[in-house]
Amino acid sequence: MKNNDDSTYRTIGHSLHALNLLNIALYGGLLHRYGKDDGGDIFDKAWLKEGFCLPDESTPFWTRHDLSGYLMVVMALLGLTIRHYLSNKNSTSTMILVSEQADQLTYWALLGALGHASGHFILSNAKRHKFLPPGDVTFLDDLKQSSFLVGLGKAGPGYPLFWIPLVKTYMRNTAGNRVALIALLFNLGSLIVPSRFGFSYAQAVLFGGMSIDQIFYVPQDQQNTLEYALWPLLTTLPNGAWAWFECMTCTTHPWMIQYGHILYDAYMVSSYTLFYLFFWWMEYRKQQVGLAAKKIM
Repeated sequence: MKNNDDSTYRTIGHSLHALNLLNIALYGGLLHRYGKDDGGDIFDKAWLKEGFCLPDESTPFWTRHDLSGYLMVVMALLGLTIRHYLSNKNSTSTMILVSEQADQLTYWALLGALGHASGHFILSNAKRHKFLPPGDVTFLDDLKQSSFLVGLGKAGPGYPLFWIPLVKTYMRNTAGNRVALIALLFNLGSLIVPSRFGFSYAQAVLFGGMSIDQIFYVPQDQQNTLEYALWPLLTTLPNGAWAWFECMTCTTHPWMIQYGHILYDAYMVSSYTLFYLFFWWMEYRKQQVGLAAKKIM
């Protein structure tokens, strides 16, 4: 949905993505400064211990990691199903109601949500089988203590099977060779992060990569659209707000005490589908007005 008069949407989108990058830098800087201590007056002590707000970890295959994974898979598949149904051509119209830009933003984000769910399942499985190193130990230190074959089994599959496809879903406009290089850098960076903050690190660099992709690699004509401006407002920045809410109120807010990290995941996936539905509704209304005008004529 273009704004042909000026670059207002582009300016808004750029500003919101820049704000997201600043938020990630602040989050990472404070976590680096206080993460090894007691969290100061910023981070919740229970959250610091795990890097998650996880009220119940006692039931195998039914931990908060498992529940987050199940929920995200169901919600992402539901969102993809809604997209498929609403984008299908029907007998009364040859037009696909939603804009291609909104459609592609939603599609790739929902694929990324499935990748996020796989991360929860990997962590849950690693904790069950005591495969995950202690929280204060970095993955690099853990690899140094492992044999070559064990270390290869731990580190080898992550780059081609996790980082490359997930980075591509967040940076879909970036060329494939650059995605491979960025994924490698993200993968190497994850090795020097304490294991309990591995998931926070992944989310931070992925959302940061997404904003960089949107600012530098989306064609300018696609930046001057309502879709470009509204995407970070409805999805990216609220996800950052939920991350702060979780790490600061894990044991003090009733929502976090009851549901924990699941709230973050639920908002993330639902925001993508709601974004799609908003633009579908706008296009539908526009077409209905057009049909009404033709009838009057």
